[in-house]
Amino acid sequence: MSAMSSRERVQAAMRHRRPDRTPFDFALGFSPYQLEQFKQHTGATDPDEFFGTDVRGISIGPSQAVADYSLYIDDLPPGAYIDEWGQGHVPTRSDDKYHAHLEGYSYPMLNLSTAKDARDYPLPDIEAEYRYAHLPVRIEALHERGLAVVAHMACTIFEVSWYLRGMERLLVDMHDGTQFAAVLFDRITAKREIQAARFAELNPDIIMLGDDVGTQRDMLMSPRMWRRWLKPRLARVIAAAKRARPDVLIAYHTDGATLPIIDDFIEIGIDILNPVQPECMDPFALKKRYGERLSFWGTLGTQTTLPFGTPAEVRASVRERIQRIGYDGGLLLAPTHSVEPEVPWENIVAYVEAVTEAPVSELMAQAGGPTFSANVFG
Repeated sequence: MSAMSSRERVQAAMRHRRPDRTPFDFALGFSPYQLEQFKQHTGATDPDEFFGTDVRGISIGPSQAVADYSLYIDDLPPGAYIDEWGQGHVPTRSDDKYHAHLEGYSYPMLNLSTAKDARDYPLPDIEAEYRYAHLPVRIEALHERGLAVVAHMACTIFEVSWYLRGMERLLVDMHDGTQFAAVLFDRITAKREIQAARFAELNPDIIMLGDDVGTQRDMLMSPRMWRRWLKPRLARVIAAAKRARPDVLIAYHTDGATLPIIDDFIEIGIDILNPVQPECMDPFALKKRYGERLSFWGTLGTQTTLPFGTPAEVRASVRERIQRIGYDGGLLLAPTHSVEPEVPWENIVAYVEAVTEAPVSELMAQAGGPTFSANVFG
């Protein structure tokens, strides 16, 4: 088989055709500490460019509208900031160089109560046309380089809602069937429909939706509650994208165990499931059951193999996934979350070498980075 471009490789794999090799990426990227380690090891600055991953992400531009959230949130500590949705972000581990990127939240809608409150709350202008103006040139440039493009709009409905309301309070709203929850979900869904359609028109290869609705052992809510509140709204967002471009691939990100609703995912038009945490769901069983109807993006455990396995175990895990999940397409290999500080450099090297069958030491030499003895890559 002749060599494919990254875009051809991703398109083939995600459409259940066998690529020249399994495509790969680094999912949510490198944590700040790990990025600094990468720079020291390689002399490079961008892991995707250095390692030659197959996917690049795009997103909308920054908002020019500045909403006043002072009525909803105050008394934030030093170093905190408020994002365009009004959520407060509070640093929690500034004294820990490994986890300084972790943060706490302040919820601007926590103390609201009525449907009117939900209607009056200012939401960002994610549908504004100027926020998409830079994307045609960016997408075309990536496609000209042969790269696959994913348009990011994860934290689509549920997750951004609980960022505003607080998870416990929002789940109580859903349990009680409040108009507050209905109005909030509907307002966000309407904006996401516009965003999904606009993205589809711009011709990315994949649109990534997502809301974490799984926990380590089971779903965060009952399947019945998910089907009542989130399934029909998510279906509307997907339908908007498919109306704009019927062949666009839809990926859905949710951490955790979500087996009870995978058939629902397929029913409403999801093509790709991400990240498929092996600690929560068996990716090989999922391939056997759903492999003709669903592709998989992820599957390499960031709670087990990648941080705590040996390089040999990482290689074995990668090869097993290629052989048992990606043998006929259907796999975009990736860690199931960020590359966190606990991951040894040798395991990152083992991951890349196993999926590409090319030595990282050659990449480092080409980039003018430091050289290491062979046993580092053993």
